[in-house]
Amino acid sequence: MNNLNLNPKYQKLFESDSRYFVITGGRGSGKSFAVTVFLVLLTYEKNNRILFTRFTMTSAGMSIIPEFIEKLEMMGVANQFSITKTEIINNLTGSSIYFSGIRTASGDQTAKLKSISGVNTFVLDEAEELTEEESFDKIDYSIRAKGVKNRCLLILNPTTREHWIYQRFYQNRNISDGFNGMKDNITYIHTTYKDNQDNLSESFINQIKDMKARRPEKYKHQIMCGWLQIAEGVIFSDW
Repeated sequence: MNNLNLNPKYQKLFESDSRYFVITGGRGSGKSFAVTVFLVLLTYEKNNRILFTRFTMTSAGMSIIPEFIEKLEMMGVANQFSITKTEIINNLTGSSIYFSGIRTASGDQTAKLKSISGVNTFVLDEAEELTEEESFDKIDYSIRAKGVKNRCLLILNPTTREHWIYQRFYQNRNISDGFNGMKDNITYIHTTYKDNQDNLSESFINQIKDMKARRPEKYKHQIMCGWLQIAEGVIFSDW
């Protein structure tokens, strides 16, 4: 297996005993790359069944699965996996990653997803798009497999402080924007492009510098990932 260097901040994915992982980062932060590699490595442990969701995912085979295949090839392990339109299975252990949207053309899939047996890792990608906490709860409560670690990963670009994710995982917890660490059974991982500059093109970094100079509030929100206060339309100055 080829070694891929991950930002040290993501080491908490492997070490923390938390049930919840809130993973935030702006454009170019490398969070999707790190989480994908982590999930692939999880399949090398037996009895891991991973449910990877987005609020909308019309075709996993055309959207997210190719990203995983790319990482498998980079790691030199693609021949150890069986891949369908909805699932990636590690042939060595039988552990797998199942992909599905929460909302599809046929309607809400929450009932179907929470009934999938044996799931012990629930991943909600682009979590800011899920505006109903109840949908998250229904799947969260079904993650209760015995004899293995149960975890829920939320991967997102922060939106406003009115979003249920902020109110549930940040508000009244004394957790600041950009916090890295563990508190109350929650592990927080936050990265920005500054943590990933070695993998970014010079032109992309110049774009970011231009945004910082011309549109500093947009830079703080989209690049540095501060939570917006929607009532004022600006980011709190204590970010």
